[in-house]
Amino acid sequence: VRPPTDAEARSAFEAAAGSTVRIVGEGCGFLQEGSGFVAAEGYIVTNAHVVAGVDEPRVQSLNRDQSATTVLFDPALDLAVLLIPQSPGPALAFVDSDRGDAGAVLGYPGGGGLDASPAAVLRAFDPVGRDIYGEGEAERSVLELQAVVRPGNSGGPFVLANGTVGGVVFAASTTDDEVGYAIAAGEVAPRVQQVVGTSREVDTGPCIR
Repeated sequence: VRPPTDAEARSAFEAAAGSTVRIVGEGCGFLQEGSGFVAAEGYIVTNAHVVAGVDEPRVQSLNRDQSATTVLFDPALDLAVLLIPQSPGPALAFVDSDRGDAGAVLGYPGGGGLDASPAAVLRAFDPVGRDIYGEGEAERSVLELQAVVRPGNSGGPFVLANGTVGGVVFAASTTDDEVGYAIAAGEVAPRVQQVVGTSREVDTGPCIR
C-alpha cells in the first residue's frame, strides 16, 4: 500500500509523542521493557506480555517516572491496562482502521528513546492463535501493518495522521522485516472502557520466560 507521506508520519508522531510511554518492570529476575500510551486520564494501555509476571511496573515518559497498578491483564487478547497517578499527556482516541490507512508506530524500541516508524495498514483480519503463554486458543481482530516493528515497540500505538489510534502493536513478522501486527482498536476500546474508574490491582500471571 502507499506508505505515509513525511507530513502524515510527522503529524502522527507529534499528536501522540507526549502520550506515549515506556513500561519497565522486573519479572522472574529479568528486566522487561515495552511501550504504552494514555487511553484515558490516568490509564495506560500496553501488551499483557510486557507486564506478565511483573509485580511493580513503572511508567516512564519524557519527564516523569511513576509506579503503576495493573487493573487489566488479558493474556488471550495480549492486552493490559495500568493505572498511574498522573497522565503524561492527553488521552488518545481509538478509531477503526482499514487497508491503506497511514500514520506511524510509536514506542521505545531497543531500550532507546521515543521513536516512530512510518506505518500503513495492509489488511484487517481475525486470526485464531494462542494466548501469550502459547496455551489456550485466542481469536482477536488484528491489523497487519506495513511497518518496521522492533523489540520494545510492543504495547505502543499505531497512530493515524489525525492523531487517533488504530491499534496496539504486539508483534513483528517472523518472515518479513517490514511487517508488524497490532490489535485492532475495536478490540481494545471496550476493554479500556470497562476498567476506567477502577483501581483494583489484578494478578499479572506467570512470567513468559
